[in-house]
Amino acid sequence: MPSFCPRVKFVHMIRFFIIIAIFTLLWTGSASAGESAGLERKVQTTFHADLASQVNPEGLQLFVGGYRRWISGMDQELGTPSSYLQTGMGLGASPAYAKAAIHGEWMPAIFAKVRLEYDFYRFFGDFGALLSFPSADSPFGRREVKAMEGQEESAWGRRVLLQPTLYAKAGPVIISNQTDLAYYRFSGNGPYFLDWEYDTLLKDGDSVIANRTQFLLKPWKRGQEAMLLVGPYYEVTRAHDADLTRQRLGGVLYWVPADKLGSFNRPRIYSQLGVNLQDRNRDNEMFFTIGVGFDYDL
Repeated sequence: MPSFCPRVKFVHMIRFFIIIAIFTLLWTGSASAGESAGLERKVQTTFHADLASQVNPEGLQLFVGGYRRWISGMDQELGTPSSYLQTGMGLGASPAYAKAAIHGEWMPAIFAKVRLEYDFYRFFGDFGALLSFPSADSPFGRREVKAMEGQEESAWGRRVLLQPTLYAKAGPVIISNQTDLAYYRFSGNGPYFLDWEYDTLLKDGDSVIANRTQFLLKPWKRGQEAMLLVGPYYEVTRAHDADLTRQRLGGVLYWVPADKLGSFNRPRIYSQLGVNLQDRNRDNEMFFTIGVGFDYDL
C-alpha cells in the first residue's frame, strides 16, 4: 500500500501545483504572443452535452458546458491537437445535487496534458446527498443509504481538482494514465460525508487520490474523428482521512460512429463494465456505467 503525506502537506502540494499551472499558462501565453507571424494558431470554440448513468451505485447526471481552445499543433496521423491551451466552464445536474465547474487545461505535447478545475456543489437534501456519518468506519452501502432516507442535508461543497494525464503508444495499443488530486470542503454536519463521485467517505478538508490506467485498441476508424476504442482498465482510489481504498478492474468502450450527425460534432457512446476488487461495501460486485454525448463546434 503506498504511503500518503499528511493532509496539510497535501493542501500545500495542491496550492503549489496551482501556482505552477497558472504561471505556466501565463508564460506560455506570453511566449505565444511573441512568436513570429508565420505560425498560425487555430482557435476553437466548442459546446458539449453528456448524459451518463451508472449501476452499483446508482446514479444519473446531465452535464453541459463549453470551452475555448487555442491550438498550436496538430498530430497528422491521429488527426487531433498535439498542443493547446484551453479554458472552459460547465453545469452538471443529478437528482441529488448540482455543480458548476470552471477549468483550465494545457497540453504541451501529444503525450501529456494537465487540467486544473474548481467545482462548486449544491446538495438538494434528497436521494442520498448530502449524508453525514459519525466515523470513517461507518458502512455506507446501498442498504445503509436507504435506511438513512430523510436524513440528507441541504448543503454546499467545493472541490479543487488537479488532473495530469499521460499518453503512450505501444504498437496498436494506446495507453493512458490519469491521476486525480482532489481537495474537498463541505458545509454539512459531518464529520464524514458520502461523496458520490468517488463513492467514498470524506471529511471536511479531506483529499482524494485516484489513478486509472487504460489500454485501448482502435479496431475501427472512419473519416477524421469517427472511431471505436476498446480495452481493459484498472482504477485505484484512496480517501486520505477516511483511510479508504477502492480498486476496480474492467473494460471500457468509446464509440464515435460519425464525424458529424446533423449539426452535431463527435456524437459518442461510452461505457464501463467491471468488478470491484476492493471495496468496503461492494467487494467482488459488478458495476456498470453508460453515457451518450455530442459536441457543437462554432
